[in-house]
Amino acid sequence: MIKETSLCMGCMNDKTYDGPCKLCGYSDNTPNIPTYLAPKTFLADRYIVGKVISYNGEGAVYIGYDTAAGAKVTIKEFMPDTLSSRRKGETDITVDPSAAALYKTYLSEFIDLNRTLMKLRGMSHVQTVLDVFCENNTAYVVFEYINGISLKTYLANSSGVITWEQAKELFSPFFTTLSLIHSAGIIHRGISPSTIFVTDKLELKLTGFAICAARTTGTEIPCEMFAGFAAPEQYTNEINGTWTDVYGISAVLYRCLTGCIPTEAIARNGTSLMEPMMINRNIPANISSVIMAGLNISPEDRVRTITEFVDRLFTQPKAAEPAPAEKAKLTRREQKQRRERNKTIAVMVIAGIVLAAFIVVFVLTLNGTLTGGNSTPPESTSTVEATAETREPETSQAETTSSQPEPDQIITSDTIKMPDFSGRSYDYETERYGSTFTFVPKYEYSDTYANGLMYDQSIEAGKEVTAGITVVVKVSKGPSRVALPDYTSQTPDKYIAELSKLNIKYSVTTERSNEAKDGYVFKCSVEIGDLVDVENGQEVTVYCAENYPPTVEATMDGTAEPWFTSEGIPVIGDETQEVEEN
Repeated sequence: MIKETSLCMGCMNDKTYDGPCKLCGYSDNTPNIPTYLAPKTFLADRYIVGKVISYNGEGAVYIGYDTAAGAKVTIKEFMPDTLSSRRKGETDITVDPSAAALYKTYLSEFIDLNRTLMKLRGMSHVQTVLDVFCENNTAYVVFEYINGISLKTYLANSSGVITWEQAKELFSPFFTTLSLIHSAGIIHRGISPSTIFVTDKLELKLTGFAICAARTTGTEIPCEMFAGFAAPEQYTNEINGTWTDVYGISAVLYRCLTGCIPTEAIARNGTSLMEPMMINRNIPANISSVIMAGLNISPEDRVRTITEFVDRLFTQPKAAEPAPAEKAKLTRREQKQRRERNKTIAVMVIAGIVLAAFIVVFVLTLNGTLTGGNSTPPESTSTVEATAETREPETSQAETTSSQPEPDQIITSDTIKMPDFSGRSYDYETERYGSTFTFVPKYEYSDTYANGLMYDQSIEAGKEVTAGITVVVKVSKGPSRVALPDYTSQTPDKYIAELSKLNIKYSVTTERSNEAKDGYVFKCSVEIGDLVDVENGQEVTVYCAENYPPTVEATMDGTAEPWFTSEGIPVIGDETQEVEEN
């Protein structure tokens, strides 16, 4: 059933004029995906359905309006398109007879999940479920409408990163809610910056709950995976659990604190993910360590529950822990002092010997003078004097040796073991070792290592080399193929900046369309989420909307409506009358 209304189907605000909405740019002429409900569909004699916000293998999410409460809502429809279909212009869903049993199973899980969430409506950090009902041979869930932005957008507006102090303030109450959700038997499996929203009160809300089959591979419906945030077990037939969400929230914290999305789980190995503190030195070491424990590839070795994760995250490191290192420092200091004392003693001993020799020579010389100089043979005197003369240079040599190394010692002091740079940040390591080595980078695409990480070096790790040596390193430019980002409500400048970060080549053109606000991106030559071959220079054409002029023609009842020719060419002024007459 279609309900006539003056509300904009893009933002659910009042709109009493023709043409695109001045607030959101939505136009009533925007094509609707036939599989999903048409805008202005009326459900349960209460809810008006607007445009599709998102969809996945489980179904679609629409913006909506609750006529009873007079408020915006979000409506989710269970509509797995691999098991069911909908004819254009109809509201009822037709289930594939061969998949009827599976459809009922998934539908039952969908209803149970959301009814459980409805019981948890008192939790402020989850998108509240307001209603669950069945209609059109399927089920619908009505959620509160969140006034806010996604965490993904929030981070983009915060220069890409936030500090640990900011994250701690944002996430502390969110962790408690997530733990309660787990206690209710619900696993999210899709925690990411796209499913966490930041409200206008700077509170986090978790959205995007889905049945298990929609978030794991190998099921009968297409899965929705958030690359970098989905746990390894979601790509296999391993059991999911609370540890799956621990991985997701750890990945979110990794993204918040470093500005980098973790390497996708299926592409990770032991060295392909750098510790957060190696990317951002301001991250406390214990926080970095706990995040990495939450991102462990093995579910068995990963932090298992949110409670354990929070305990480890907020437990301050023991003050006694640095003691061994301090003790070692004192020991080294004592050893250095001991060596200095030994050197001093050695110099004093040698000086004493020389002084004694001079005294002996002086005494003997004096004695020879007093006795007429005949008591000691001339050879003996010469021998003693020669001994004294040769000892003076030895003393001098000993002093020189203590302050200036021999040539072979110089070589030893400048010899260093080549570090293993694999999986480490090029920018960080070159800053760290810039005075020790000369780095020559070779940038190449890698599907294993994240952008900016080194993964090969010309000199083997562990080899002893001299300082200043040149080492050639391969630096990842990121994956050879990347998913095209969403362009919805994006200006060209903002969108092409995002493409540039992903190394995607692009060209920009304009096209007549009212599908978006004038000048905004409304489509690309590649579908959102499809992979772009950046290594081979695949180019994406970005189309910006050039809205049709606001031309109108008078109707019989005196109202005004937009008018275009069959070719989509706007008719301006008196041309309307001429075309009608022809």
